[in-house]
Parts: sequence; C-alpha cells; structure tokens
Amino acid sequence: MSSDAACGSRIECMDCNCRIGTFEHMEEPHFTDVDGLLAEMEFIGISQALVMHSWASHWSPRLGNAKLDELIGDRDNLYPCYVALPSATGELAPPAEFAAEVRARRGAVRLFPAEHQWDFTPWCAGELLDALAARSVPALIDMGQTNWNQIAAVLEQYRELPLIILGTSYRINRHIYPLFKKYENLYLEVNTHVMTWSLEDISERFGAERLIFGTGLPETEAGGALAQVRYNKLSDADKARIAGGNLRSLLGMEEP
Repeated sequence: MSSDAACGSRIECMDCNCRIGTFEHMEEPHFTDVDGLLAEMEFIGISQALVMHSWASHWSPRLGNAKLDELIGDRDNLYPCYVALPSATGELAPPAEFAAEVRARRGAVRLFPAEHQWDFTPWCAGELLDALAARSVPALIDMGQTNWNQIAAVLEQYRELPLIILGTSYRINRHIYPLFKKYENLYLEVNTHVMTWSLEDISERFGAERLIFGTGLPETEAGGALAQVRYNKLSDADKARIAGGNLRSLLGMEEP
C-alpha cells in the first residue's frame, strides 16, 4: 500500500510517535526492531517517522539514545526522538550541546518527567528547556507525564519551544483551546483526540498547522490516526499539513 492510498491523494505521511525496542505489556503482534517498524510503515503507507527507543523511556535515556543512533543511523526515513533529562545530574550531554545535536539530526526530544522523577517546570528543567527553545527543538510530552498548569507555565516562559502534546482524549477542548489561542508554539497529536469534527473545529479556529500526525506504533494501531487524517472535511492541503507537513516544518525538513 502506498502513502497516497493510505493517507489520501498526494499526501506523504510522517509519524511523530513510533518506538522500537521491547516494552511492557507486549503482545504477539507487536514488533520491536527497525525492520519490523519499516515493514509496518510500508504496509500502512507512512513514509517517514520520528522514532524513540524503549530503553530510553523505561531504563536509561543515555543508553537508549545511543542504541537508537546505532539502529537508525543509516536509515534515511527514520529520525531520532531522543529522551531528554534536566541537566542537574549530568546524565546527558550539556543542554546546549544536546540541543544542537538534536537539531542537526533533524530530530526531536521526548520528555518523561513522571516516569523519570522530575518536574516539567522551569525551576526543575529550565536549563534544558532554555537550550531546546534556543534551537527550536520540538519537544513531545504525554499528558500522563504532566498537567495543563505545567504545560501553560512552560508555554508562557519558552515561546520558541515547539511543544507537541500526546496521549490526550476527546475531552480536552476546554483546556487546550485557551492555550491554542494564547500560544502559537503548542501542537496536538491527533492519534487519541477522537472527537467528532474536532480536527475541523481546531483548524477553523487556530489553523491546521497546530495538528500533528502520530500513531503510537507498535503499541497502538495506526488505522485510527490514518482515518482521522484521511476522512475529514478539510482541504487536501490541510490534510497534507497534518499528515506530515507540519512536523517536517518543525524539524526543518523540506517536503518530499
């Protein structure tokens, strides 16, 4: 199946939310390696992806990020999503150096403050957030790792930091709409935001540029996210932006 068939005419999908490596609650159909991911992407019709290694989220960000480099370094359609940590304990490279490397790789960072026992706040992670914002490195964070007050505080202080919110539900509009209105650096992954006509409403109010395609592969099926992109009332141009154009723009990539 081609990306045109899956995502719609002339649309090249880029997934913001994939992982490789073993993880909890694996089931038999799940894949864990690069070849499995690439095969699934080809079957579904996803041409490019940001990828995280499970070691980095569940064990060691340093070793997981290094393993990710080892596994995807020669793949021209997979881009790194490194797991980041605040600088206080010195477990990763200094924030400015780390952010520069991520930007040079056309990558992004994933944040797990609840999992890794730190606070998504300027007082705890300010040096890291300063460095990411200075390089406009996209940061992805799941709602299970933070809350709306922390998100609002970070958006207010770091307006050059593109922040992509993952793992939401359909009942977020009363929280996220005021933030969309105030902060242009806020983005929403469409995967779990399954509210009727919500993509159309967000696009009309704030622009389709705020929406990012992601699947959560291999832990979640990609069909729902693909259907949201393909079967809506938006223009082909807006569908293309959501399917991959917005993410490529944030990563400093040219359209394929």
